[in-house]
Amino acid sequence: MEDQPFYKHIYDFLHEEIESGKLLPGDKIPSEKELCEQFAVSRITSKRALELLTEQGYITRFPGRGSFVAKKQEARNLPRSSRSIGFVISDFSDNFGTRLLFTIEDVCRERGYCLVLKRSMDSVAEEAKAITSLTALGVDGLLVLPIHGEYYNEEILKLILGKKPLAFVDRKMRGLSAPSFSTDNIAAARTGAEYLLNLGHRSIGFYSGPIKNTSTVEDRRHGFIDAYAGNSIPINEQFFCTNLISSWTYPFSDREHVMQDIECVKNHLLTYPEISAAFTAEYNMALIINAAAEQLGRRVPGDLSILTFDSSPSITGKSQFTHLRQDEESIGRRAVETLDAMISGQAEGLPVSMMGDTVFPATLVPGLSSGAPERGSPVDVFKEKAGQ
Repeated sequence: MEDQPFYKHIYDFLHEEIESGKLLPGDKIPSEKELCEQFAVSRITSKRALELLTEQGYITRFPGRGSFVAKKQEARNLPRSSRSIGFVISDFSDNFGTRLLFTIEDVCRERGYCLVLKRSMDSVAEEAKAITSLTALGVDGLLVLPIHGEYYNEEILKLILGKKPLAFVDRKMRGLSAPSFSTDNIAAARTGAEYLLNLGHRSIGFYSGPIKNTSTVEDRRHGFIDAYAGNSIPINEQFFCTNLISSWTYPFSDREHVMQDIECVKNHLLTYPEISAAFTAEYNMALIINAAAEQLGRRVPGDLSILTFDSSPSITGKSQFTHLRQDEESIGRRAVETLDAMISGQAEGLPVSMMGDTVFPATLVPGLSSGAPERGSPVDVFKEKAGQ
């Protein structure tokens, strides 16, 4: 016994406390500093003992909060690397999703989880199939970026009823008791719309896909309207075009749907030529607006400014589009941290804010697609519309 390394004495002591039931699941373990003082050892020694208990699944450590007895008893003799988290995402690209995925994978690796990725391609059937297969694989918990839809996927409801550790990313699912981590879309859209209003635009078109039960587009529309109300500027809801479908179907680059949306936007801009700026709910729609403007011979931003959510990265300077950059890194990190706490039985110790809907601010990034309106007076615009 006396020949054992000092850290092993601490490990044996805490191991016995846990196995005997003196320390129960969810109980806080003494800190590295407290163990140093109790056993008269260095900080490195106490840290090594806690690391060994973590590796063997006896405790879970949370930076800034401390170490807790793991609730999942069956995980005690498993190495952390054998644990896994499933992630269901519709798809990802350079403009949104890649940084989110990289962050989630990084944090999973830091915390000893293998990440298993499934794409739903924005299909109810594929989303259900992905959740079913991940559950069959025995993942410890799931992160889900739910598809656009009017109804909740039955497989998601099964997860919640079965109390499977589950968290939503990017979109909230109202009425479901699972934490979500997303952008503060109301505040972000308000910021974007106010930016265009401050440039002098008053007739701003709002472009999105059908506003369904997932919260993202609803909230962005809400924030857009709030900007007008907050500045006491009347809003014309005829400037809303919410039937674009190319971003709501897979593949998102389907030529037929893209051409259909371009024609829809062209007709909308011809019907309401006084529109001097376009606010789009998603990046692919900004590409649609840009193409429609080009076919109509309208300069961006001279005749039509465009502001959107997210944008492909630029390595040459300003981004093509003025956009609202979502904090994908914070969303991904907080989602994994919370899911880890749920898996380990530590969710009760987390702040209430982390177990509900957690939102993160977006950053406005000026690009090449916005400026003050340069077109003529409203009379000139209506003459243009009439072909005079």
